[in-house]
Amino acid sequence: MSDTEIYDAFAGLVGAFAAAQNLPCSYPALGFKPPTAGAWLELQWFQNETQNYGLADDGPSLMQGFGQLSACYRPGQGIMVGTRITDQIIAAFAKGTTFAAMRVYRKPWTSALIQDPERIMHPVTIRWQGFVSG
Repeated sequence: MSDTEIYDAFAGLVGAFAAAQNLPCSYPALGFKPPTAGAWLELQWFQNETQNYGLADDGPSLMQGFGQLSACYRPGQGIMVGTRITDQIIAAFAKGTTFAAMRVYRKPWTSALIQDPERIMHPVTIRWQGFVSG
């Protein structure tokens, strides 16, 4: 299982979620122009260190990391716009969600709001891990 396959599968889940919620979504390193009104999603991807669980060259390895999917909107609307979306993100990527032989291993959580003059962000962290051979 490669890092590319893992990201691609996770991004596919994010895309399906975004489409079901009728929300545009920004993906890492792709051009994106946020809407002037309404909410949108922003995905960030964090691959973490692979852990070795075998002495042999083909022994198992634990791959792990997290995706951060943020509910975003323009300032001046109150926090409920974001909290409603983060509740849906947490439910959609619940503990036990699987993709590309990886598994969400704890309940996703919302971090503190990030505010700037252009947007309010509600980040939701989705931690995952999985064992692979070789």
